[in-house]
Amino acid sequence: MAKQSFGKDNLGSPETRPCFYKIIWLANSIDLRIPPAFKHHLSNSNEEVDQYATLKTPYGKWKVKLEQKKGDIYFVQGWQDFLKHHSLGQQEFLVFKYNGHMSFDVAIYDKNGCEKNYQSIRASRQESASSFTSSFPFFRHVMKATNVGTSSTLFIPKAFQRKHIPLSRHKFVLRNSESICWTVNVTVASTKLLMMCGGWKAFADDNSVKKGDECIFELVEQNTMQVHIFR
Repeated sequence: MAKQSFGKDNLGSPETRPCFYKIIWLANSIDLRIPPAFKHHLSNSNEEVDQYATLKTPYGKWKVKLEQKKGDIYFVQGWQDFLKHHSLGQQEFLVFKYNGHMSFDVAIYDKNGCEKNYQSIRASRQESASSFTSSFPFFRHVMKATNVGTSSTLFIPKAFQRKHIPLSRHKFVLRNSESICWTVNVTVASTKLLMMCGGWKAFADDNSVKKGDECIFELVEQNTMQVHIFR
């Protein structure tokens, strides 16, 4: 894992930073308890532990909610999304190295004890995306830098909008695989294309959509799109 520079709360080199490991079982596939003995590293950071943590892997960054339950600290909202996007199953294990400021580098190991092969995972998901079919209308889009980040927007393909969406202002509902919904404004851009703007960034951030991800937008109802995300 690449070395990183640290600020005034320097926790040491990557080799000596505080860390803990967890084996994935059914019990921690919903939420994950941080070991009680590790909690003092978080309390020493003078940060509120009921905020979000950042989990970093070679695959990107994920925001995960931290919550206190009966004196223990858990990864909750966003944790299942993290597991799913890294294709984590039982008996695989993770090593969490703490960077300070509620940020962790996460190394992921397969059942055989070797670090997980992300290239093969990505190839498998790209194959799954290309084989996607549906009886509902849908379009595909590979995320670019302009689609994610600070001022993210997303254009609906002209051929799709002409056939399925009137050229006017809209509010659409985007639904993820967990049936959680976000309301998104769809406006007419100067190019006469429909553009997802207000609400799209919240959807992308909450679902950890990154540059290079392929998303399939499936029009399952008049103003509702089921979004399938392939990393």
